Amino acid sequence: MKPLRRALAILLVVLLAAGAGLALKRFAFGTIRVAGASMEDTLRGGDVALVTRWDYASRDPEPGDVVECRFPGRSDTYVKRIVALPGDEVVFSGGALTINGEHVDEPYLSTPTEDYAVTLGADEFLALGDNRAESYDSRMADMGPISKSDILGRARWILLPLGRFGPIR
Repeated sequence: MKPLRRALAILLVVLLAAGAGLALKRFAFGTIRVAGASMEDTLRGGDVALVTRWDYASRDPEPGDVVECRFPGRSDTYVKRIVALPGDEVVFSGGALTINGEHVDEPYLSTPTEDYAVTLGADEFLALGDNRAESYDSRMADMGPISKSDILGRARWILLPLGRFGPIR
């Protein structure tokens, strides 16, 4: 009976470890592989980023946060930057951004933004790529703004390739 007990104990430890690992991946940490050029130069196609899942449990995202999100009606996940918050009046004109009439500097941009204007609803966030010329994002009619429930976590660190390892800004 002793070998059977030992085998059951080992099986229990393996199952508990697997469950804990899955819970951590689902509720604490995740990774995402960046596809495409929409977030260049901040993130490049093929980069693997660490995503923390707890950031927005008790607070809303802030402008400038890079997030993993879903767009309504789509099953894929995307990496985008939160540019504006619920209720904001957003105007891109001549490549410059104003939110609620105040100029906003966007030092992370790799390409300028075409003219665009929107007033966000009560639970709407504007999520855009940093490479606006190559980004399919909230500006598109079939994508639109995202809600807080569409935000899966905050992208924090570039893990791979090792030559780019470091925080996402």
